[in-house]
This record gives sequence, C-alpha cells and structure tokens, in this order.
Amino acid sequence: MELLPTSNAHVDSKDVWTRFLKQKEKIIECYGDYPDLCGLLHKYIKSADHALVLGANNSTVGESLYDVGYHSLVVVDSNENAIKKLVAKNENKRPEMQFASMDFGKMTYDDDSFNAILDRGTVDSLIWQDKSGDIQEKLSGLFQQIHRVLKLAGRFICVSFAQDDVVKPVLEYFSNEGWPVRIHKLPDKEQDDSGDGKKEFRPPVYVFVCTKFKKMPQMTKKILEVCLHDNQPTKRYDTIDAIQGAIQETQQYAMVRYNIQNRNQTEDGISVVLCNSTTNQPRYTLHVVNSASAKRAHQKFAIFIVPEGRETEWLFASDAGRSIVASQAGFQRVLITCLHRDNTYENLDAIKKELSQKVMELAPPGLDSKHKVPFLTIGDDLGYREVRYRGNSDFSGAFVVEDVRSGEGAMLRRLVFLSAKDAVQSEVRLLPEKPKKKGKQGSEMETTQVTQIDTSYLACGYQRFQVVGMATIPQFQSLLEKRLDMLIIGLGGGIIPMFIYTHFPKVYLDVVDIDPAIVDVAKNWFGCVEDERMILHAEDGVKFIAEKAKQDTGHRYHDVIFDIDSKDLSVGMSCPPKVFVEVEFLQMVKDKILHPQGVFQLNLVARDKELKEQVIQDIKSVFPTVLRGSIEDTVNEIIYAFPHASPLSDAQLKESVKKAAVAMQKIAKSSSTPVDPETDLSKVLEGLEIQC
Repeated sequence: MELLPTSNAHVDSKDVWTRFLKQKEKIIECYGDYPDLCGLLHKYIKSADHALVLGANNSTVGESLYDVGYHSLVVVDSNENAIKKLVAKNENKRPEMQFASMDFGKMTYDDDSFNAILDRGTVDSLIWQDKSGDIQEKLSGLFQQIHRVLKLAGRFICVSFAQDDVVKPVLEYFSNEGWPVRIHKLPDKEQDDSGDGKKEFRPPVYVFVCTKFKKMPQMTKKILEVCLHDNQPTKRYDTIDAIQGAIQETQQYAMVRYNIQNRNQTEDGISVVLCNSTTNQPRYTLHVVNSASAKRAHQKFAIFIVPEGRETEWLFASDAGRSIVASQAGFQRVLITCLHRDNTYENLDAIKKELSQKVMELAPPGLDSKHKVPFLTIGDDLGYREVRYRGNSDFSGAFVVEDVRSGEGAMLRRLVFLSAKDAVQSEVRLLPEKPKKKGKQGSEMETTQVTQIDTSYLACGYQRFQVVGMATIPQFQSLLEKRLDMLIIGLGGGIIPMFIYTHFPKVYLDVVDIDPAIVDVAKNWFGCVEDERMILHAEDGVKFIAEKAKQDTGHRYHDVIFDIDSKDLSVGMSCPPKVFVEVEFLQMVKDKILHPQGVFQLNLVARDKELKEQVIQDIKSVFPTVLRGSIEDTVNEIIYAFPHASPLSDAQLKESVKKAAVAMQKIAKSSSTPVDPETDLSKVLEGLEIQC
C-alpha cells in the first residue's frame, strides 16, 4: 500500500531557501535530469514532435531526448555565448538538433510552429533573478510567445519548484486562455549528504503540463488537475488557491523532513500523518520524539506502535506522556505511531513492511539508510477497537461509539467526536458479557451476548469532583435520605448522572443537553435511563434555565452542575460556552434556580489564563463563597459556588467538606450497586482552594 505523508508542523523555510538559491549549479541539478523526467516527457511528447527547449541549461535533457529518437528539437537561449558552445558540442554528434539565440519574450518563429515546448526552471529563474520590477511584463511576454508558437493541442511542459509566485501566474494565464493544466510531482530523491553527516536541502519538483485548447466562451469552468504522488489518481480542483494548498502541503512535509533529518533535537509536537493513497484516509500518525536518555550510543532510532484504541490515553496523546515513552524506550529518536480507526491491520509484521521505507525519511542525522529499525509495542497484539455506531450531530459533527481494550485489559466504550480525535467525550467500562438464552421450553436455546454498562466506574478526575460536590451541601446526608434535586446541563454519555442515579436513590435529576443525537446515544449505547427519577431534556440549557426562572414556581435545585463543551474555537475556553458564565446569567441561576442552601458546580476548561481568572472573578461577584479544585495532569478546574456566606473559617470549611466526602463515600459503598474500588470519593476534596 502506498502511503502519502502530511505534517502538522509549520517550519520557517525562508533561510533554507535563501541559502539554496545561492547555489546555482545545485539548483539546476535539483530540477532532475533525463532519467527523472523521461517518464513524463515520453508521455506528453511524441518522438516525431517538433519541440522547443527553453534555456541552454536544459540542453542535457534535450540531448538525451535526441539520443532516444527525438530529432526535431530546437534549443533557444538569450545568451549567445551559451548557444555557440552548444553548437560546437553537438554539431557533429547530433546534426539535426538546432540552436538559436533570442529573447524568450520576442521569439521570431511563426505561429503554430511547435508541438511541444519544454522549460526546466526558466520560469523560476525569471522570477527569482529579476530585480527590475517588470517581472509581470516579462512573464506575460514569455507566456504570450508560448501561446503563439505552440500548435493547437500542443503542450507546454514547465518543470518548476512551484513556489507561490510561480504557481499563480502560470495557472492564471493558461487556464484563463482555456488550456487544461495538470501538475505532476516528481518522486522525492534521497537528500545528498553535506559532508558532516547532515543532509542537503532538495526541494520537491513539479511538472506543469499545459495543453493548448481553442478558447471557447461557453467553457467557463477551468480544468485544473493535480497528481502529487505515484500511484495516486489524478485529482481535479476548482480553484487555484486549492491547488496551491495541496502543493504547499507536500512542500511543508519536505521542509519538515529536512529539518528532522538534520537535527538530533526537534520541537515538541511535530507529527506526520500517513494516508492511504487510494482513499486518502489517514492510516498512521507518527509523533517524532527525541530523548537525551538513550541507554546506548548505538540505540539511535526506533518505532513504537501504540495498540489500537489506546491513542487517547495521556501517555500517548500528550507531548509529556510521549516523552516518557521515548525515555523509557531508551532510543535517541522514537516515532510513536498511532493506528487510525476504519483501517485493518493484519499484524505487527505487516505494519513493519508498510512503514519500513517511510520511517527512514524521519530518521536522525547520520543514520545509515540500510539500518534495521526496531519496532516496539506493548504486549503481544495490536490492541482492539470495534466501532459500534456512527452518527452525525448538528452541533458537534460526525461522531463514533467504539469499544476498545484498555492497557489493563478492561473493555471500555467511548464516545468520540471526530473533529477532536484525541479527545474522548465520554467513557464507560463494560462488564463481562453474560449469556442470555431465549426460546421455548424444551426447544434448543439460542444464546446471545448482552453488554452491560458498569455504572460504578468514573474514568476522569473531574467526574469524581462533580459527584462529590453534593457533599458540600449543608445537611446533604439528610437530603440523601429524603430527596435531593439536581440539575445537570450537559449530558454526553450520561456518565455522571448515571453514577448518581445508581448510588444515591433519593436524588432526582433533570439532565439537559442541546443535542438530540447525543441524548439518543446516551440512552442506546451508554445505558442512560429515563424515568420519574431522571428526566432527559433535549433542549438548549440557556433557554431551559431562562424558562424555569420565568415560571418561578418556587422549586429550587440543591445541586446545579454546568458541564457543557463549547463549539467556539475562537475563544480560549472550551468548557463552558461563555454565555453560561456571564454575570447576569449566573445571577439568574443563584436567585431563581439554586436552593438557598445549595451548590453551583462548574467544570471550567480555559487555556486563556486571563479569561479563566475573569470567569472566576465574575462567579465570585455573584456567589459569596467559592471553592476551587484542580485536577492533576488536566486543564480542568471544578468550581463550587454557594449562594450563602459560610460562617466557618477557611480551615473549618475545608475540614467540614472533607468529612462530608468521607460520609458520602460510605453512603455510595453501601448502595445496592457498590462503587468501584478505584473511585475513592473521600479523597477527592483534599486539594480544594477557598476563594474569598
């Protein structure tokens, strides 16, 4: 299978290009010689064609074409001395080959003289070397001459590094004239050694094939095609900007590859995605991680395969976690490789075969290209992942429900929004499946497997904080014996409400989520129930609260939880949407929704520190007492806010809520469904910070 690379990294290429453009001989060589170009040249130029070759520097390609039967060739250059040298070199050996000295923009040939015109870097050099400011005039003159002397259905073949200032004028001129344009990328050549163990920069090379058509007014749509990889179908684009974007992606990867190959240390966060060349779907993501703790000098490079379904774990999903993996592996550079869903992976040997060639492009400097790279993984298999359901939300886009196996061997079910592939929205643990028999008595019974959700399991620290928040309510134990009313805005897979529903039978919940698709997923795939104790509302949380406040029936909730992710990526706060923490809205919650002796909880996720502190200040301006709980290794922070001032000192308040948490743990453990042994609610509140 052919794998196509893209990269998430953005490398500043200005200095590299500046140095490269000073090496004139190197530039000419990088355009490729006859062996590199012959496949395309023979495809688009026939041996009987009368062909024009632009530039004396391209004579070697012309000479090679002549030697394989292309005898009707003309080489033209504005440098008269260069033409004289070519005449002397070829007049006996290649007698039918012609040479002429003239300005490219003022050629004296008759109209429709040539079947093909070949340029190897001439357009590039016009743009890079011209300092007079009239480059557009020169390009226009050259293109007009090409248009004039080329026959109908003839081809202008332009070999270029395809920088933006070349791509745009070429595509604009010829496509506007009604010519179809197809762009090929030549296969990448191995970077040359510079003599100090490092690689020299060799930019990708592209071949523009512009075919002369008669301009027809009724043909308004441009024909723009690109084939950037071997064995990849030609792709048609609607706009020049889209083509530039596709080219830039391959150029960026080349620059990333150059930087990686020439540095023992790379910036954190560089990753490369390898896609299936046929479907263009991601197949592997390779995270480049360097470590200074190689156990032996010869341990330079290794590939670590993350088992399927475990790529979202902190150890593999974060820069800090991947650094630990690389350090423990003991190699100078480790490519931590994640396997994408919707792909089939036969076994580790098959993956080795697929990746062996591509990974060497990301090897550290000085490593022999024939070096045998070790492949590492955890355990004996490639993990387990089964997509159980696919859906699409009007609010969050495409999502999947999938079952995976954890590192400890437990089966987990996850809700994953595909717009954020490394983020698990909800996760539950699956209990061992029990056989269910069905059929009439006396007949042969059919056995099926029934999946059960472990409602005693809380995967995330912030979920434990939100559950134990009930313990901060004065007289919460008495309420748990009679009735405690709770409002949760944000459902997801329903993990928190189902834990509370299962372990605290006197809690009555209203759970609101704006997304009907997610409400259905919670019920159908995550075991979320709906009855007189738990009512699910597929509504906008803001409108739900506003309507409750307007009705003002006197009913108040003892516990109000906001756990809503934001879809606005322009704000440095991913939870909650900003409207939920505006002062006026918070005041409504305090005055009309929350019980006077209740607690308001907020799951706050904000990478913008100033915005985060502003939210905290706004909450403090409404609620007299505020507690903050941070969660290790996450950006989540849980806020407890109270509508009443506490008569206790800070120390007394902390001690009071800790004791309440211990009591809550005992209540949960005594329920008909015991709490998971790993979920110790009594220790959750030890790190609380009181905000006065």
